Amino acid sequence: MSAPTRGDQRPEFVSVAEIAAELQVTDRFVRKLIADGELQAVRVGRRLVRVRRGDLEAILRPVAGPRARTR
Repeated sequence: MSAPTRGDQRPEFVSVAEIAAELQVTDRFVRKLIADGELQAVRVGRRLVRVRRGDLEAILRPVAGPRARTR
């Protein structure tokens, strides 16, 4: 793992609470994403769960698809 560069002020790992706040969802929803395998996470010690920012950004990428038709 490489250390963050000076221009990159965001931490490499983020907490469940930080993700929930950023996405405006509950901690429970984020934990469900982790439990369902939709979001990769690592356990630090017995209680702390952290997610790599890159893994979070990977599930947030927009999906290209057909546009909805208007009437």
